[in-house]
Amino acid sequence: MVDQPPICPDCLDEFEPADDIDRGRTAELDWSRVLFAYEGRSAQAVRKLKYNRSTALASPMSGLLVKAYTEMSAMDAVLPVPIHPSRRRHRGFNQSDLLCQSFATGLVQRDLLVRIKKTRPQVELKAHERLINMEGAFLAPKPLAGKSVLLVDDVLTTGGTAIACAKALKVSGAIEVGLLAFCSEKLKRPTT
Repeated sequence: MVDQPPICPDCLDEFEPADDIDRGRTAELDWSRVLFAYEGRSAQAVRKLKYNRSTALASPMSGLLVKAYTEMSAMDAVLPVPIHPSRRRHRGFNQSDLLCQSFATGLVQRDLLVRIKKTRPQVELKAHERLINMEGAFLAPKPLAGKSVLLVDDVLTTGGTAIACAKALKVSGAIEVGLLAFCSEKLKRPTT
């Protein structure tokens, strides 16, 4: 019997490319790139990885991120978005860390950004609450003067987590901070 890949080719064909491949820049985050829309099979892959502990999915997902990275300008360091140690103990892993496993070993530098504040899960919060929730949650403990840094995360929604990470990295001297996310949720526009 032949082993089935964690993501079969038919399922991969159903991953919907993101409408908003580049969400643009903010004062802290210089750019962001997203591969897929957070719906259908791609959302299923993220949820299975993150909540069902289907860690075999991480390798092919990471491979897709690396493929996208090779089409970008080179960065000095790749950083998985860190989770709080208590959440890591509960979950057993950091999904963003697993999504970095296919990047070159020397490029991934996990010690350049740490989570120092336990926050409510972002999924529980409204868009405006997400930015407030992440304030002061991260610390870049080493000098990054003149460095360009790529954050890797599973899902981009409002950008609150990435902005908080970028803010900490820029305080430590990073000159460029970008985000590469596997999926992006469509933002719901407020009704008037």
